[in-house]
Amino acid sequence: MNLSREPSRHSEASAYTPADELPSTLAMAFENPSSTSLALSSSVTHIGGSHHQHDLEHNRRHIHHDCPRSKAPSIISEKLEPEEQDRSSTNIDDSETTNDEKGSDIQNIDPAMEGKLLDYPEGGFGWLVVLASFVVNFWSFGPNITFGVYQAHLLKAGTFPGALATDISWVGSIGTAAMFIPGPFVAPMTRFLGLRAVVAIGIILASLGFITASFATQLWHLYMTQGLLFGIGGGLVFFSSISVTAQYFEKRRGLANGIAVAGSGIGGLALAPLTRLLIAQVGIRWCQRIVGFAILGFMAAIFAFIRPRVKTVKRGPIFDLSLFKVPGFSWLLLTAFVVTFGYMVPIFLIPTYSNVWLGQSAATGANLISIYSGINAVSRVGLGVAADKLGRTNTLFTCCFLAGLSCLTLWSVSSNIEILTSFMVVYGLFGGGFISIFPVVVAQVVGVERLSSALGILYFGNVVGNLLGAPIATAIMRSQGGNYIGAIIFAGLSPVLAAFFVLVIRFRISKKLFAIA
Repeated sequence: MNLSREPSRHSEASAYTPADELPSTLAMAFENPSSTSLALSSSVTHIGGSHHQHDLEHNRRHIHHDCPRSKAPSIISEKLEPEEQDRSSTNIDDSETTNDEKGSDIQNIDPAMEGKLLDYPEGGFGWLVVLASFVVNFWSFGPNITFGVYQAHLLKAGTFPGALATDISWVGSIGTAAMFIPGPFVAPMTRFLGLRAVVAIGIILASLGFITASFATQLWHLYMTQGLLFGIGGGLVFFSSISVTAQYFEKRRGLANGIAVAGSGIGGLALAPLTRLLIAQVGIRWCQRIVGFAILGFMAAIFAFIRPRVKTVKRGPIFDLSLFKVPGFSWLLLTAFVVTFGYMVPIFLIPTYSNVWLGQSAATGANLISIYSGINAVSRVGLGVAADKLGRTNTLFTCCFLAGLSCLTLWSVSSNIEILTSFMVVYGLFGGGFISIFPVVVAQVVGVERLSSALGILYFGNVVGNLLGAPIATAIMRSQGGNYIGAIIFAGLSPVLAAFFVLVIRFRISKKLFAIA
């Protein structure tokens, strides 16, 4: 039985869900999309004959009436042929399903987990899971957000003689890009090793990345340690832990996920001044060692709280290439590819810009990153609420466009610290919109049942932009004799261009100008 076919008159209300009922928040990107489908399949028995479709829809309405679920069918992918929807589903091992489940053809399963959740604790141990996810976000993203502090020191101290700003910026770019490399591979690793084993490997790699970076004698050593090793380790922990949070919450999922995702912003807020202080007090090498052991200690402390509630399945696709047949998916890939070229540029260059161009101290540069990170942490929760009220694609378009526009109109004329601070406030408000809203827009386009596979491909597309964005910007700056205007224009145009790709998706969902979509 295929639920993606044209709905009958009796089931029309449940088959189509408007955009304003979709879940919103970053962690929704890794929620188990199959709980509703599997709860249905276990409740619908003795289906057959000519009453097959009618009985299924009757039970579906009954279940949704008694136990409301997060409803997020694809808005654009309704156009897919039924057989294309079937090919995208992940199969569960036959030995783990009942005969009725096999016959029902309802197998929209998360690639790594067999989600047969019929209820959610909505708290209790779940809050410890949220705390764990918060800590993971803090230590996975925080050190990369504050890399501008490291870069400013390495340049000023001449740690690597002859190294240019472009050369050093590769460390932060590699670290940010490497975070997204594990995305499509966490699911198969989880099948073979188990989720907690993948998390443990990630914790060890992330901490070793900073500890071994403290012994670097050449710049390429930092590429491999603080960049690649830390990034891959942090990515393994992040992609593994964020999927667990949604298994404990349904009604409070927005609040829980908002708290978890805010960890990255709080990490940048706390680590920027702490990094500057440690470098000044004990030197950059001991600063890296302290950060490395802190990553190990904090993540090890919350390891016991990363406890999945669903059973791991043993097979499933790594890349679902049939997603490219979904209308709008290619535009999503273009958006993810383009926006990341400019996203991290201000974060990496602002400390150096304030020091070299405005004559401010290193402490001022670190404080600017803290301002950005704090506002960004709060805005991610607020943007999730705005997306629910105003529409996901509307909010994503606004965030990308205004983030880019703030670079072109504020940063480009920042001749004093007051204007530069205003820029960091505005960029903090809208710059994080891509991270928090993009996964929810993906759910609108491909449907929740294919969300994990889609995000694996899309986040892998982030790698190139995160890797090359800051080095390209610093190369442009160098070619202009140290003038930042070219780098600023580059940083601003990337999200503005991506915003118009989002606009294409927006009008595929609804052609009405003021629709909530």
